[in-house]
Amino acid sequence: MSGLPTGKVFAAALVLAAGTSASGCRRNRAPTAPARPALGSVSFRDLTPPGNAPGELSLAPIEDAVRQRLLGTGMFAPSPASDAGSSGPVVRVRGEFAIDGAVVGSKAAARAVVRMRLDTRPSDVPGAIEEDLQGQGEQTYVIPSHDSHGEDKALAAQRELYSNLVIRLARDLVDGLAAPRKLREAAPEVVHAALAADGGELRAEAIRVAGQRQLRQEIPQLLVLLNDPDEATRDAALGALIAMKERRAVTELTKSRSLRDRREMRKILEAVSLLGGQEALDYLSFVAATHDEEEIRTEAAAAKARLERREAESGQTK
Repeated sequence: MSGLPTGKVFAAALVLAAGTSASGCRRNRAPTAPARPALGSVSFRDLTPPGNAPGELSLAPIEDAVRQRLLGTGMFAPSPASDAGSSGPVVRVRGEFAIDGAVVGSKAAARAVVRMRLDTRPSDVPGAIEEDLQGQGEQTYVIPSHDSHGEDKALAAQRELYSNLVIRLARDLVDGLAAPRKLREAAPEVVHAALAADGGELRAEAIRVAGQRQLRQEIPQLLVLLNDPDEATRDAALGALIAMKERRAVTELTKSRSLRDRREMRKILEAVSLLGGQEALDYLSFVAATHDEEEIRTEAAAAKARLERREAESGQTK
């Protein structure tokens, strides 16, 4: 299964922090969420090679089940089931699947691979959805004897089983797509549960949501995540803490990161200058005066100058 594309999390985190700071100057402008696109046509193709399945599957039940699951996510505005049925942006869904199976005695396994592509027209509108999702799975079952079922009924039962497997996989893909988006409007305790998970896309989204929504009760967990083994997770947690202007992050950064790692040092210098405070100034002064590499000393001095300028402009006390 292919993963969803991700950007450079730390860069995005700093943009988030800067955006949060800038938004405070726009006192009369409340942020508005982009309008939901309408759900247009949902169509599937059966790419199963001849002989690999008990006959062709009916596409209509699969398409209807996927449409209903998509509408149930709340990601789409109500619309007719047509790409031309809305004056605003429309998301169309193109799906395909292939099925296969194996039989050993009276037992069998049904297998399926499902792919779904979602694209928005026009593609450059706010809130546009462009996704390519893939999943696979299998289900074991017992082949009914011909004594109790006629051959036609047995084949019909197999086709229904395969169809249900395809529908289940497609619904799982929809749920995986919707979960991070739903998290942005979820109750704080739902965000907390996702943040406490072991990892994955949902936790990454929970980190971003905590910063965007200023969920300060999550600060202790975000501070812990500054030392996570995964760099993208560390950077996302740092971005959330910067967005909340949480200066306790300075302590964590300066005691846990190696002064010898240039890449990490550049991140720390910028983050510390954005967080501000006396501890940040002391750290930047220390690095500017004592680091072994001239380049890092220069960058630390420049970061300290930026911090002093910002704090002077805002009238903050050190």
